[in-house]
Amino acid sequence: MTKLKDTESSGWKPVKLDGIVFSDGCADGLIGIEELTDYKLEKSSKKARIVITDKQPKKRSKSASKWQCDDAENTVKKGANDKDVEPSAKKAKKESKTKSLIKEDKSIKHSCDSVNNRSNQDEHDVKNINASAWSALGVPNEIIRALSDQKFDSPTTIQSLTLAPAILGRRDILGAAETGSGKTLAFGIPILNGILELKNKILKTNQEDQLQDDSDDGNLERSNDEDDSSTMEYNSEEDEEELEENDLDADGIGCVRVIDNIKMENSNSILRKPLYALILTPTRELAIQVKDHLVKAAKYTDIKIAVIVGGMAAVKQERLLSKGPEIVIATPGRLWELIQEGNPHLNQLDSIKYLAIDETDRMLEKGHFQELQDIVERINANETKSKQRQTFVFSATLTMVHDIPDYLQRKKKRFGKSRIFKLTPGQKLQKVIDMLRIKNPKIVDITKEKGTASSLTECRIACTIDHKDYYLYYFLKRHSGRTLVFCNSIGCVKRLATLFGILECNPLPLHANMIQRQRLKNLERFQADENGLLIATDVAARGLDIPNVEHVIHYQVPRTSESYVHRSGRTARAQKEGITVLMMEPSEKQNYSKLCKTLGRTEDIPTFPVIDRLLIAVKERVDVAREIDSLELKCRRNNVHKGWLQKAVEDMDIILDEDQQESTMESKEIADLRRLLKAKRYRLESLLSKPLFPKGFSGKYPDINMDYHLNENHLKAIDVMKKVIEENPKKKIKKTANSLKRKRPAKKRKVQNSK
Repeated sequence: MTKLKDTESSGWKPVKLDGIVFSDGCADGLIGIEELTDYKLEKSSKKARIVITDKQPKKRSKSASKWQCDDAENTVKKGANDKDVEPSAKKAKKESKTKSLIKEDKSIKHSCDSVNNRSNQDEHDVKNINASAWSALGVPNEIIRALSDQKFDSPTTIQSLTLAPAILGRRDILGAAETGSGKTLAFGIPILNGILELKNKILKTNQEDQLQDDSDDGNLERSNDEDDSSTMEYNSEEDEEELEENDLDADGIGCVRVIDNIKMENSNSILRKPLYALILTPTRELAIQVKDHLVKAAKYTDIKIAVIVGGMAAVKQERLLSKGPEIVIATPGRLWELIQEGNPHLNQLDSIKYLAIDETDRMLEKGHFQELQDIVERINANETKSKQRQTFVFSATLTMVHDIPDYLQRKKKRFGKSRIFKLTPGQKLQKVIDMLRIKNPKIVDITKEKGTASSLTECRIACTIDHKDYYLYYFLKRHSGRTLVFCNSIGCVKRLATLFGILECNPLPLHANMIQRQRLKNLERFQADENGLLIATDVAARGLDIPNVEHVIHYQVPRTSESYVHRSGRTARAQKEGITVLMMEPSEKQNYSKLCKTLGRTEDIPTFPVIDRLLIAVKERVDVAREIDSLELKCRRNNVHKGWLQKAVEDMDIILDEDQQESTMESKEIADLRRLLKAKRYRLESLLSKPLFPKGFSGKYPDINMDYHLNENHLKAIDVMKKVIEENPKKKIKKTANSLKRKRPAKKRKVQNSK
């Protein structure tokens, strides 16, 4: 390999070599060969010196700097004495070197000042928010500027209680707060601040080391004044003879330089970039959301953040890790997979400075995330470094404890009380502290007794399992707004998505069996539609910050109270109002009673008002849609069977008889099925073209109740429910008074009969 240079500017020219030169294997490790053509040979009685003439020394590469002389030497005339040349050359060289050192010092100082004094830039950006409230908690100015861009005027309650101990006191935080209270920034801001401080320290140490190295180089130059790096001197007569022989070469090849042992970019000798923080989340969508929040908060810093989740290309995520991000946000499954593959950046887990686990209560439950247990063991492998780590644990249900499930209670009777018992909130927190080896914890619990936000309105609808579809369709058509429907199983999500797709409600499914790209796309579509409908499992229950979700409907009663709190927390976020509707069938009464007991509800959740007259048209539409769904399923099965048989015949290269061909052709039953399906679709189209809730009168005679409720079409579901709650106490007083009047005469009769 020959290194090419511009002959006019630098005096280097390519060298042509035969392949025989490299046949002996003597060129191992050879990178390139250059030929120096533009030079002068100066001779004296005792010494010989090579002086390189350079027309454009500023464009000369760093690799040729060892061969160059200073401008003072290039201007020396022929026959000048060496003693006259050396002092001026050394002086010019020292001046140029001191200038370069001053430039380097200024660049290092500028980089440090950019980290420390960014608050002096664009101070008008932080005037619109309460900057003193943030700065009093220890938040750096770079992050305050980013918060002002997002219009975060002042810290929330959980942030004001945790930021100062985390930033100024270096405490480990265990935070429990209601959903939508700003828990992400409560652990994100201290992590960003800590990384900025670490990088600032590294810059200062590098600056001090650079200045010390420069001073050592200056002392070394003073001791070696006779040796000049820009010239090559031959002090002996033998060297002078060898130089003359090389100069008289026939081809004019003078000095040849071999470049060897150069450190390439991908060499293992390059220092690995540090991994400062690890943030773990239970779902992929939550990990991406946390990453977006931190990227916005770190807008005016140079901190790199990467997200590692399943369902996406592992090669792309390895490429992100190769860039050395300081913060990694991940789900346990994909993270443990990359750790087992030996990713070099993730091998630094035992030396991370910050660890955050969001929605901890579910992630640390036994049997949910086995990979998390392995990751925590890897993180705690180095005891000395684990003591220096700062840990953040946040969840809306961190201190919530529910009853022991029935199957565990049966085991309790079998094995005794010592084996299985109900944890208290303090024992639950202590279990987390012991598992993560937290040394200096600060517990902040601002959750209320009922577990949900104060701006959330709760209600329920009691119905049979067959009528749930009717009430759900009634609610969606009666009250417009962004609605999120939760189910306990993936099969239920698929069935509802198909049914309400036939009813032209444009549902968006979201469950674990979907590919990640489609999941994210459905979330984006749901956020973009004001009247969007998202039907999801508990994948969307935790942590997702979807703006302006007005309704949350539990199509099935959640199995745990934690799920109910997290599901309901998708609405009524950031002090906004919202409503959650629990649809309950008789078989789910046991789960409902456990939920009320855990949340401390002494009374039943109020019932959502439904007009029974309006359900007639709703039932007709839903029944037709169900029939269409069943007919389409039969058609799909027939098509699959027919396609399988036809494909088998083609693969086996069989010629069927006429009777067999008639059997494979479309039969009369399939034709009747398709005609019936077409008629049902036409029937549904005609029903959907008409208004579901008529205005004014219905029939020949006016209906007072109908007219009263239809005038409330402009009201939202939460307003309707608030009216019911306000009127409910009056109805209770009347009922209790009537019951007392009825019971008193009954008691008198009993007394008379006894006499």
